[in-house]
Amino acid sequence: MKTPVVLLCLLLTVGAAQPWKVAAADSPVVGVGHFTHIVEDFDRSLAFYRDVLGLEVTTNVPFANTPAIMALGNTPGAQSRMAQLRVPGSQLGVELIQYKDIDRKPQRPRFQDPGAANLMLNVRDLTAILPKLVPAGGRILTPKGEPATIPQGRFLFIQDPDGFVVELAQTTTPPATAPAGNVYGGNLELTVDNSEESVKFYNELLGFEMVLGKAFNDNQQMAATAGTPGASFRQSRATIPGSTVSMTLIEFKNIERKRLSGRTQDPGTAILQLRVSDVTALTQKLKAAGATVVTTGGAPVEIRPGLRISLVRDPNDVLLELMETR
Repeated sequence: MKTPVVLLCLLLTVGAAQPWKVAAADSPVVGVGHFTHIVEDFDRSLAFYRDVLGLEVTTNVPFANTPAIMALGNTPGAQSRMAQLRVPGSQLGVELIQYKDIDRKPQRPRFQDPGAANLMLNVRDLTAILPKLVPAGGRILTPKGEPATIPQGRFLFIQDPDGFVVELAQTTTPPATAPAGNVYGGNLELTVDNSEESVKFYNELLGFEMVLGKAFNDNQQMAATAGTPGASFRQSRATIPGSTVSMTLIEFKNIERKRLSGRTQDPGTAILQLRVSDVTALTQKLKAAGATVVTTGGAPVEIRPGLRISLVRDPNDVLLELMETR
């Protein structure tokens, strides 16, 4: 039983107390911003992350049809509204965006689907969250609808109302430096179609130091806990340059998968914001390497003085929002 316990911890643990890391000298990425979820019902999703998971709302912007935002996501004529929430103990925030006045097609991501993007949270008390999940539109993936208990703590996989997976870990001993409150850390995980191709993209084009997961894990205790019974998986990991946020790429096999390809406005689409040193140069570099630039005209747009952004797809169609501030 020792091996499954150790491996389960490797899948689920999301440490919050890491030293600050600076961007590598040759990395165009200098930090991380928000982990954006495109949602179907803004009020429902905001209530889920605020009232169920306990994240703090820091920004709440009403619907508007800003030309620069429409150009950024290639959403002509659309209005969008946005809220940002703080994840205590993490440099990663959560951003919720809803569009209207434009065609939308919900993606309904599953954990195993390439292009799915998952939030990982450390919590002190899963019991306080559990009764709120289903009434708020969430779905529990872990068998029997309750946390899996192992010596290192209690773990629960859930889906929010749009299908985004949230991994909750209640360890027995939060670090002494953890902030007060129930949530005290957060990282992210992206589901990929091909690990080699994805690691190459992030390492060679974005300057990550991603360690390729070489072997698939066939442990069925882990697969069942994550809501993917029968699956095998492998994981590749890196710290996002310029941050302490851990990013994991997970690839599944032996389970049915459907690649996601959501547009900017489609509920279930994920966007990862990366802070970069030169958004024009990086956008051109990614485009030359075959990446799809979503932003209208294929070049960055100025959102406001001193802020220029472009939207680009990674090999799994996860949207990367490349932000340069001056």
